[in-house]
Amino acid sequence: MVGVLAVSMALSAAADQKPVYPSKSQVARAKTAVTTTSSEIASLDAQYVSASARLAQVQDRAAAAAEAYNGARYELDKRSAETVAAKQRAARAQDIADAAGLQVRRYAASVYQQGGNLGELDAYLSSTGPQDLMDRATALEAVSDARTQSLQKAGAASIVADTMRKQAAQAEAAQLKAAQVAQAARNAAQAQADQAKAAAAQIQQQQSALTTRLASLRKTSVKLEKQRQDGLAAAAAARAAAAEAARQAQLAAERAQAARTAAAKKAAREAAAEAARQKAAAEAAEAAAAANHPRPRPQPTEPPPPPPSTNGGVSAVLAYARAQLGKPYQWGGDGPDTFDCSGLTMRAWQRAGVNLSHYTGAQWGETARVAISDLRAGDLVFFGSSGANSHHVGLYVGGGQMIEAPYTGANVRYASIYRSDLVPYGGRP
Repeated sequence: MVGVLAVSMALSAAADQKPVYPSKSQVARAKTAVTTTSSEIASLDAQYVSASARLAQVQDRAAAAAEAYNGARYELDKRSAETVAAKQRAARAQDIADAAGLQVRRYAASVYQQGGNLGELDAYLSSTGPQDLMDRATALEAVSDARTQSLQKAGAASIVADTMRKQAAQAEAAQLKAAQVAQAARNAAQAQADQAKAAAAQIQQQQSALTTRLASLRKTSVKLEKQRQDGLAAAAAARAAAAEAARQAQLAAERAQAARTAAAKKAAREAAAEAARQKAAAEAAEAAAAANHPRPRPQPTEPPPPPPSTNGGVSAVLAYARAQLGKPYQWGGDGPDTFDCSGLTMRAWQRAGVNLSHYTGAQWGETARVAISDLRAGDLVFFGSSGANSHHVGLYVGGGQMIEAPYTGANVRYASIYRSDLVPYGGRP
């Protein structure tokens, strides 16, 4: 009876309690907290994207500095080869001058043996060189015409040898300057690589803190937030690639229309020219018939030349590039364990017997132009303000994809070719 009474009293008390409603100020504070959290999340997302953009910029600058070094090294190699060639030319010219001087001195000995006076002998033997010898000897009446010709040859050879020596000295000076430029470019590339490495560590640390804070605000895990940020970055890259692909398609359409217009104009000109030729031929035939002359036979036209063959061995080029996937980027690297962008494309095309230089600007000049819309597997794609001034190159594999050695801290990988600095023409070795 007592238990029943207690339960009855408790139920009665519960029934008498009034519901509690939050006040307007409490609702307002809750709404403000939600708004603040959303704003903070949006701000953190923006900071993460901004950090990623800064990281991409320092990586691009480092890669560009590396290619500038490759360009300076390429120029140094050319200057070194020119110096060697100039010195060889100077040495050959000096040999000719020495031989000519020897011939003149033999004439001097002959003059002496035939009773020539000591004045003549002194003129031949005390000279400082072939040119001086010619100047002295031409004043001697005893020198025959044959000897005069020999002296003139010796003098000319001496002048050529002197010119070659000057050219060799100039080439060596240019080589020294190129070496200094290459060393400065190397220092700059190393400094940019170090800066990129330090910036990457700092930015990644910042992004890690942002990810942790976002996970706390969203009440998720750091792993999920990292996956979310990677997904957002991939989606943004895909949108940018699609926009660039659309731009390239528009350029291709405009080029095609221009080509059709030009072809139509050319066809019209050729048709008019052919009509004029046929009319002239008909008039000539009529004139020949009237003059009772046989009608001239038309000359057979030469068949058109066969289309140029393309380089073979592309399968070997692609196989080599695929075998390097996952190997680290290293500026100045050309294998077998590390690569930079032009080092990878150079080594890949060597598998097909094609020698490219280790420099994007040179590879642009060493390949034939092909529109992006007409790319084939194995072609090169360039990135930068222009092909000659490009700072990056990749090996096209089809489907809008390339194999590239991207930048310090990354490995050889597949990537989309569609970036904002894609040069509208590729290169076909």
